[in-house]
Parts: sequence; structure tokens; C-alpha cells
Amino acid sequence: MKRFLMILMALSGALMLNAQSGVELLGSLSEKMAAMGSYHIDFEVEMAGASMPSKGYCEVSGEMYVIAIEELRQGFDGTTQWVFNGVNREVTLDSPRTDSRSLFDNPTKAFDFTEELFEVESVTHEAAVIHLRLLPKDGVLDGIERVLLTIDEATMLPSSLGYDMAGLGLYINIVDIKPITPTKADFEVRVPYGFEVIDFR
Repeated sequence: MKRFLMILMALSGALMLNAQSGVELLGSLSEKMAAMGSYHIDFEVEMAGASMPSKGYCEVSGEMYVIAIEELRQGFDGTTQWVFNGVNREVTLDSPRTDSRSLFDNPTKAFDFTEELFEVESVTHEAAVIHLRLLPKDGVLDGIERVLLTIDEATMLPSSLGYDMAGLGLYINIVDIKPITPTKADFEVRVPYGFEVIDFR
């Protein structure tokens, strides 16, 4: 019995250390992304049932952003959130969701994993990559049960991001991250001739 308790205590200590190291890693990641200032990310999105991954990119500068996947683009110019749908030939204007932590709703906070909002479930190392499994706390990421994050040990930048939702998965493979020097005009919506404008503001 005594031996069992000692093993259990050692295991508990290892789990606490694992979680703590995960918190420190997430802090380092957030600091590294913030230090880049404005940046561009190229990525590929894989979803269960899709035959091929979709290509996309996002650009972030402060609270402003643009994220694009195929014919869909969404952005925030500092005042208005907009969605450009090239298939339906429409542009939607709305109030921003600046509190969201989802890459697809608000890329500016997608890699800001604070200890108050996420619990570190596990941290593992494989070759030069760190794998983290994170549990969003109640109300942080609606419908998302777990976040799967990998960090490149050489750069300490994210190399993939995954969302598990009730057995379904949405996984983003990050191809490239680089700093940019955008202007405010880069985040403004442009409505082509003949497109319908839908305003929910």
C-alpha cells in the first residue's frame, strides 16, 4: 500500500510539473507572437470528410485582421467586422467579435492561451516538436472540447492548431509565419461592383 501511494504521489507530481511546463510554454508562445507585432500566416485546413485540405492565410495587426479560406474572407478594420463571400457575391457587415479565441472568428487572440482560460491537459515532445492538449474553460470556445497545439522547438512558434468538437476535428497546418508591415487600408473591406451588401450593424 505504501509503495502504491509513493507511485501515486510521484505521478501526481509529474502531472503537475507537466502542466506547469505547459503553462510556461504557452506564455512563451504568446510573448513570441506579440513580439512579432504584425504578421502573416499561411495555412492549410483539414476537416473530417473533406477530400483535400483548403488553403488559407491570415494577417494580423493589433486588433485588425483578415483571414481568407478559398472564396471566403473575413476581416476587422478596427471598427467593422466584414465577411466577403465570393460564391454568393455578397459582403456582410457586422459588429466585431473581439473577445473570441477562435482562429476563424478572431485570429488576433487565437494564439493567446492564458492560464485563466485554458487548462493544460498534457505536454509531449516528439523530435523537435512540442504537442500540447488544452481544455478550454467554460464559455471560452463554444462547442470546442479540446485544442491541440504543436510548437516548433527551434522557433517556439506554432506549427499546427486543432479543434476537437464532439468527435469531429478541424486541423490547421501552419505552413509559414512571417512579420509584415501592413497599412490600415489592408484590412478594409472592398465591395466589387454587383455584390450585395448586408448590414447587421
